[in-house]
Formats: sequence, C-alpha cells, structure tokens
Amino acid sequence: MNEFEFEILVELDRDAWATRREMDSGPSDQMTPRMATRGGPRVNYAELNQSGGNSQMKTKACFALPPQSRRGRPRGGVGRPRGGGRKAGTFPGDTEERGLFGAVRNGRTLEATFDEWVSSYETYPDAAIHSLLQFFIYSCGCKGTLERNLYNADFPKIVRQLTEGFDEESGDYPIVMTGQHYKKFRQNFSDGIHLLVNKCKASIIHDGQMMDKLVQLLIALTDSQARAFRHTATFAALKLSSALVDVAVELNEQQEKIKKLIEAEKSKMKQQKSTGEKMDELMRMKGDIEEKSEEIKQILSYIFKSVFVHRYRDVVPDIRSVCISELGVWILVYPHYFLEDSYLKYIGWSLHDKVPDVRHKCISALVPLYTRPDTAGKLELFTHKFKERLVSMVMDKDNDVAIQSCHLMTNIYRVFPTLLTVKDCIPIYEQVYANHGGLARAAAEFLNCKVFQQGDDSIENQYKLIKDLVTFFQEGEVHDHAAYLVDALIESNRMMKEWQIMVDLLLLDDQLEESSEGHLIEIMVCAARQATSGEFPVGRLVVKRGAPAVVKELRLLKEEKKRLSAVFIPVIAQLLHKFMADREKVANLMTIPSFFALDAYTSANGEKHLKELLEAIRTVMERHADDEIMSTATEVLALLGTNTLTAQISEPFSIALIDTVMLQLRTAATSFAGDATQGDEEDEAQLLSAFRKIAALLTNMDVRRPELWDIVLPVVTAITDGKHAATEILELSMNVLSLCLEYDLHRTIEEGGKADAIKKLKKRRDQFIVVGETVMQTMASGVETTFKCIVDVLVTFSSFDDHSDSIRQLTYSVSKDLASKLRRFVDDNVFGSHEDTSSLDQTSEIEMMHRKRSLLAQYCKLALHGVIPYLEAAHMLRHYVKFYSDFGDILKLLILKTRDTDRMANARMLSAALKLAYEDVKAETGGYVDPDGDVFSDLRDMAKRFAQSIGHDYEKSRDPLAVIHRDGIMFALEEGDPTIAPSSRRGAKRSSTAPPNLSYLEVIYEFSHKLIRQDKQAVYNYLEKKVSTMDVPPTAENQWQSYILYKNSLTERVADDNMSIISSAVSNFSLLTTPRGGRGRGRPRGSIAGSRMMTPMSEI
Repeated sequence: MNEFEFEILVELDRDAWATRREMDSGPSDQMTPRMATRGGPRVNYAELNQSGGNSQMKTKACFALPPQSRRGRPRGGVGRPRGGGRKAGTFPGDTEERGLFGAVRNGRTLEATFDEWVSSYETYPDAAIHSLLQFFIYSCGCKGTLERNLYNADFPKIVRQLTEGFDEESGDYPIVMTGQHYKKFRQNFSDGIHLLVNKCKASIIHDGQMMDKLVQLLIALTDSQARAFRHTATFAALKLSSALVDVAVELNEQQEKIKKLIEAEKSKMKQQKSTGEKMDELMRMKGDIEEKSEEIKQILSYIFKSVFVHRYRDVVPDIRSVCISELGVWILVYPHYFLEDSYLKYIGWSLHDKVPDVRHKCISALVPLYTRPDTAGKLELFTHKFKERLVSMVMDKDNDVAIQSCHLMTNIYRVFPTLLTVKDCIPIYEQVYANHGGLARAAAEFLNCKVFQQGDDSIENQYKLIKDLVTFFQEGEVHDHAAYLVDALIESNRMMKEWQIMVDLLLLDDQLEESSEGHLIEIMVCAARQATSGEFPVGRLVVKRGAPAVVKELRLLKEEKKRLSAVFIPVIAQLLHKFMADREKVANLMTIPSFFALDAYTSANGEKHLKELLEAIRTVMERHADDEIMSTATEVLALLGTNTLTAQISEPFSIALIDTVMLQLRTAATSFAGDATQGDEEDEAQLLSAFRKIAALLTNMDVRRPELWDIVLPVVTAITDGKHAATEILELSMNVLSLCLEYDLHRTIEEGGKADAIKKLKKRRDQFIVVGETVMQTMASGVETTFKCIVDVLVTFSSFDDHSDSIRQLTYSVSKDLASKLRRFVDDNVFGSHEDTSSLDQTSEIEMMHRKRSLLAQYCKLALHGVIPYLEAAHMLRHYVKFYSDFGDILKLLILKTRDTDRMANARMLSAALKLAYEDVKAETGGYVDPDGDVFSDLRDMAKRFAQSIGHDYEKSRDPLAVIHRDGIMFALEEGDPTIAPSSRRGAKRSSTAPPNLSYLEVIYEFSHKLIRQDKQAVYNYLEKKVSTMDVPPTAENQWQSYILYKNSLTERVADDNMSIISSAVSNFSLLTTPRGGRGRGRPRGSIAGSRMMTPMSEI
C-alpha cells in the first residue's frame, strides 16, 4: 500500500472500508504497458488488462508538490514553437492558435476542423497524430511542443519533461478558467472528444495507431505531478471512454441486428430459398463487429484500470467528481457491461467523500438507475451494502445532496418496498419540517409514496388519508407548527385542498378525537392560507428558478379562493359554534373568513350565511377576551366592510357592536374612576375586557366616537395619581389614546384643517405626551406599549412639510427634558436591567429579549426620523461592543442609516459615543484609564468598527473624519485635576501636566488609516498646535506614549503598522518640544494650504 492509498483509507468511513474489502474482487492494479508505434506491433489491451494495470502509472510521488519551474526551454524533445513556415506533411493544428485547440477554444468550427483532421489523417497519419496529441498538450495549458518523430516514443519521459518546464504557479488552465475566451472551453473540449470518436468510429479507432498513442499519452498525463496535466488528462480520458461507450452500445445494436439477419437467412436456407453466399457475408460481418466490440471493451477496461482506479480518489475534488459522474453515465448507457458490483462499489465508497459536489455526483448517478426496470433489479446487493449510508445522506449538510438523497430513497422504496424499516424512514420524515423548501418537498415525495398513497376516489379512502395526515402530524413530535408540513405537501398531494372532506370530518361527531380535531383545524387553516395567498411559512427558504409567472399564479390563487369560499361560507358559522368553548380552535377558525372571495356572498343564501357569520363573531367577542381572537374578529369585520355588497350588512352590525362596547367601557370606566384607591376585581375585569375590545376595533377601523377620549383619559389619570390597577389596563388605555390621536389627525387633514379641530387636537396631543411622561416616570418597567405609543405620536407629529400652513401648526418639537426622559427609560430597561434569567425558561428569555429589542428599535426610530438629535442616539451607541450579540444589528443599522442621511451628524454621533464610552471606562476604573487593560481594548474595538462604518469613499469621508479627529484631539488634551497622579501603564508616575484624557488619542488612532495624506498633514499640524501651548516636561516620555502613537499614525505611510510605531515612539519623543524644520520626511512639496482642502480640514 502506497502513501496515497493510506491517506485515503484514513478518510474513508470504517464501515465503508469494510464493505470495500468485502466487495473488492477485481484484478490487481499492476500492469506493464506496451506502446504501439507506426509499423510496429499493436498494443494488446487484453494482455494489459489481464496483468491488472500499469506499474509505471502508480508512483508514490504523484501527489507531491510540483518542482520549481525552470527558466528556458527544457531539454529532451520538449520546447516552444520557434515559428517558421509549415513543413511538408504537417497539419495546421501544430500551432496553439490554429487547428484543433483554436477551434475548441472558440467553439465555432468544431465539426469542420475535425473533418479536416480526419482527411489529413488519411494522407499524413503521423502528422495528424502529432497534431492531435499536441492539441491535448495545449489543452492542459502547456506551451511545450512534442517531437515530430513519435516512433517508440516514451510518453512517461515526455510528460516528466513537460512537467519540469511547466509553470504551475498561477493555478489556471483552460478547463478551469472562466475568462472570456475559456468560459465555454470545458464543454467544447468534451464535445470535441465525442466528435472525434464519432468521426473515427468506422475505422481509425480500430487501426491500432491513433487510439494507442492517444490513450498512452493521456494515461501518462494523468500520472503527472502537475495538477493541470492530471486534471485535464483525466477529464479527457474519461470523456473519451464515454464516447467509446456510445460506440460499444452501437456495436451491440449492430450485433443484435446481424443475429436476426442470420436467423432469417438460416430459415431461408432450410427452405432452399437462398444460397450460402449471403450467409458467409453475414458471418464475416458478425466476426468483424464482434472483434471491434471486444477491442472497444478492452480499451475501456484498460482506461478504467489505468485512470479511473487511481484518479477517483485524487486530492483534487473536481477530478473525483468527473470520475464518479462519468462512471454513472457508463452504467446508465451500457448497463450490460458496467452494471456490476465491481464498478458500483466505487460509487458506494465515494458516498463518504468530504466534498459535497462529489457526494452529489454519486447520488445523481444512482437516481436514474432505480427508475429503469432493466437496471433496478441488479442493484439489490449494492443497496443492502450501502443502505445505512444512503439513509443518513438525507440529513447531509449540503441541501442539494440531501434533496437528491430523498429522491433516491423514494426510488429505492418503489423498487424494494420491504427494504426500508421504520427506523430508516424516520430521518426522511423529519426533513418534511426542514427550513429548505426544496428539501421539504423532496421528503414529501417520499411521504406521499409510502404513507399517503393515493387510492380510489371514494369518501372512505379520502377520510383515511386525512386521518393519516393528522396522525402523522400528531405523532411526529418533530415540529409543532403545521405550516411547514402543509407547505411541503400542498403542491404534491391534492388531499391538502380537500376542503369538503376536512369540514365533514370536523362536523361529524364520531370521526376524530378532540386532540385530533385541533390538529386538523390547524392544518386546514394553514393550507387555506397558503392556497389563497401563495405565502410561504416564515423561516422557510424557497428558491424559485426562472421568471415568475405572476399573472398565472394570481389567476390560480383567485380560482382557489372561489373554491374555498364555496365550501366554507355555508359552514363557517356552524364550525365556530361547535368549537366555541375551545380557545385554540376558535382562534384558528376565525382566520378562515379572511381568505374568502367576498363576491361569493352574492350567491343563493349568501346573505343568510353572512348574517350567521356576524352573529358567530358577536358570540366569539362576548365569550372570549383573548387579544388575538378579538383582533382577528375585528379584522374580519373590517374586511367585510371593504366590499360594497357585504358592507350593507356588516356595517350596521359593526356600529351596533361598537355601541355595545362603548356602553360597556363607559360603565366600567365610571365605576373604576369612582372608587377611592382600590378597585373591585370584578369591575377591573370588566374594564380590562372592554379595553381589549375597543383596542381591537381601533386597530382595524375608525369607530368615530369623539367621547372615547374623555372616557379613557380619566382612567389613565387615576392610575398615574396612585390608584391601584393592573398594568395591562394602563397599557391598553395608552394604546387607545394614541389610536384616537391618529384617527383625529387623519380626519382633521381630510377636513382641511379647521381651526377648532386643530386646537382640540393640539390639546389632546399635549395631554397624551404629559401623561406618557408621567407613566414612564412612575412605572419603572412593564410599560413598553406606552413607550411605543409615545414614539409613534412623536413621529407622527414631527413634521407636516407637505401640508397646509394650518396643519403645520400641529408640528411638535421634542424638548431636551423629554428627550432625556426617553433616553433614561431605554437605558434603564434595555442596557441597565440586570434581571436574573436563570429561573426563566427559554420562551420567557426570548420574550424578554424581544421586548428589549423592540424598545431599542423604537428609540432608534426617533433618531432616524429626526425627532431627537443624533447626539442623543450616541448614548445608545456607547454600548455597541458590550451588547453587540444582543443589539448589534439594530445599532449597526442606526449607524448606516444616519450615515446615508447626514455624514457630518453621523460623525459627531460616533465621536460623542466614543467619548461617552471613554467616560464609562474612567468611571469603572476609578478615574484613570489603563490603555493596556481589557476594558480599554473593548473601547478600541468599538472605534475600529466605527471606522469601518465610515465607508471607503475617501472623498465623502474627509469631512466626517476631520470632525472625529478634531473633537478627539480637543477632548484628549483637555486639562484635568492636577492632584490626580496614579501609576501609568508602564510603571512610571504620570506628570501632573499630562491631560487626564490623553489616552483617548489611542481611540481616535483607529481612524488615522482612513485619512488621505494631505488630511493627515492637516490633522498633524492641528495636533502640534494644540500641544505647543502645553508645558511638556522633557522627562515625560512614558506619560505621553498615547500622544506619540497617535502622532506617528499621522506621519507613517503605513498607519496600521503598530509595531513599527511603538518601536520608534521613544526615539521620536524629541518631536514633542522641538519643531520640525524644513519640508520633512514624507511631507509633500509646496505649502499644505495649496492643496485642495475641504471645510473641516481648513478649520483645523
């Protein structure tokens, strides 16, 4: 066993290797080659195949690194074309640009060029063979040329010489290049080889000249150390074998025809209707065809043992992929010869390959074999040997491999129904709930084949299928959401749209258990939603190929909506009344009317069914106080109001319902406000129910009740004054008030902005904001809805530039006090809350994190809409690194959006955030910042990320960078308290004259590499100007290291070379007190003022 075989053994799975040892009964891999030469003996492929392989083809160094490329022309018959005219007896394909290689590269005159080559072969066979072999050398990306005289040529020696002179540093060669001239080379190369064999199949491939030399050259190239030679030659040899397989199949067909003719001729001879001359001719033809067929088989076997057996486990993944792909073609096209375990085992072993493309080629090669009756029956042993691996591949990390594996398992089940056990099927069942849509549908195909087999159209059979579906969903225990299961099956199984069968099962009392009814309702609702809207489940990745047929899809959705409406409109009220007591079932059933085609109510009994639905909705809202159910019910009412026909009946019902809810709310609110301090629990429950209903109505429609504001506001005032009540009542009250403001504003704008309406609206707006401030102050947490409502109102009233002057009077500007309160509320509830989450389950933790993210997003919305200054948002960015895993995406989006809106304000915001974070570090470390500490390292990391957000447009980023550097220098060089003198980071005591924020220069140091050279000079001058006014002792080197680092980042050409800056820091300290004379190193000629500078730089 050589070194490469040992490496492959390590990579193979133990079970697969055991299978290999068990199945491998092929001949040895040693063979002795014989070269056929013109005028000499032909290669005996049968003898070579019996010897088992070519010993020269197996070299231990085949995967060693290629040797250093040598300059000049290699010796020994290999060199570069020298030019000159065409010699007599040569073929024009001798040069790279013309002939075969040029035709294949251009892909335009392939057939004509190969016709010309065949003609030249008949006249000048030696020159034609030379040009053909030279074509394959050029196709490897090698410029070397072969000797003219190939008599007794030693191809392994020639390949070694070509390898020595081949420059493989670039790694590009024609079949892998993607440039303009080579993007179609690979396909043209394959087509050219097939075209060559097709044109030579009559005689040339059987004359023992061209084919022998070509095969020997390709085999020698496949054993080369150079990847370009090995890859190209393997590709060519295997494509050559594929072309020869087609020839072998054609010869087999001719043999069958000859046999039939011989049988017919024998019958004629028995009847004495024919002489023996025709029989003799047929027998001679039969012998010739058998001889050619046997020779082709021997060549195929020789190439397989000399190329495939060694290259199917090559270190280059594409070589392995080509090997498996072509083997699959051979087995499919010529199963009579290749459909044997001795060939199939290579596909089985490659199923364990580490590269997904190779595994995909293996599965793709097997899938069609199980669909053909003539091949499927011969795969039983192979299937048993590799069943475990094939089943596990449905869970492959590569989606394409997993999809093909599901298709393969479906085909295997159809051929061998008893082979797969329940344990084998479970991994396939689980893939129905996969995130990838294609994989889920492939698994659903298996599910349809094994579990949901379509029988006759009888009602009993349809009932059974639906029950099996519910049982599968109920007992799977893989996923608790039916939308994924529905999405996987809805396109492949028509039972998912059998609405009438589902309704009948739900209405009959003895068909389903109570738990099964809930699961069926969930499945039915999910199927109705997807069938009528075409929306895929949230989180499922669906890749659509090709242009979307929008018109056709919309037409199909419209037709399905009509079919669903015809089934559910008569029975939806009946279903709601039957399951009225079950909250989950009612919540699902209430969504079905939103999928109706409302025009269907114009049919017979449509008005009756609509009234039944409205009465059912009334009952639902009376029986259930659930937010989700009431929101869905009011959404259905709003939908019914959009259609002229249904609105005539639904609007009076909605008005009556609103009056009922308003009466309930007025009574409960009056009772609540009338109590002293402690409300009655029953009154509080009635008030909460009324608030939920009115909030649900307001979410979907304008109730047009002006007195609603005066009813709700006293409730909020009473709670803020100290009256005890549930937090949910306060949250719902604030939500109702904010919705009332939005509807009032909308009506005011529609009416043209009457003075009385504007005055009233301004008063209510101010009342709401004051009450909201009070709620945020009195309630430390749990009032996220109140904060959201305040943000929505502030954004809504922030700008009315596109409206009349009267409407512009409603514009509200946020005061500094309110902005400060909003900021502190977010700080306390998002970044400052340190709740113990150890006792919370995963769901509670997710909900808490969702609330925090929602609060932060709402606050960022204020900044993005210009309600608060960007500098206020800097207080959120100060936590960028510390809370990056939780809120990094929100804060990053804030930075990018503000940058696109106003780059200068964005720069000031980033600068302010860094200074705030620096002050936090000072507070945490007791007043002194250690630049070598972990906390300061996080601060520098934040500066790096901020610098990346500036962008790569140097023209647009010059002004923002100037702001950051100027503000940073001013902040860092501020004079501090001279009494503070803690130890510095390098052991010496800090001088009293050193500014306390000097280490902040190491923060803005991270922005230096973004400056262009002239801007660095401007910042450098500004820095020197500021430092020159300070008293710097000559012994203060250690205390001013941050300054030296920052200054050198403005003078060094490579600003991010920290080590070179640090090493030169002490030696350059004299620059602190001694001004640099002359132009200086690295300083451009001429005055800095003469270069084109922008405003911030000129200000510096």
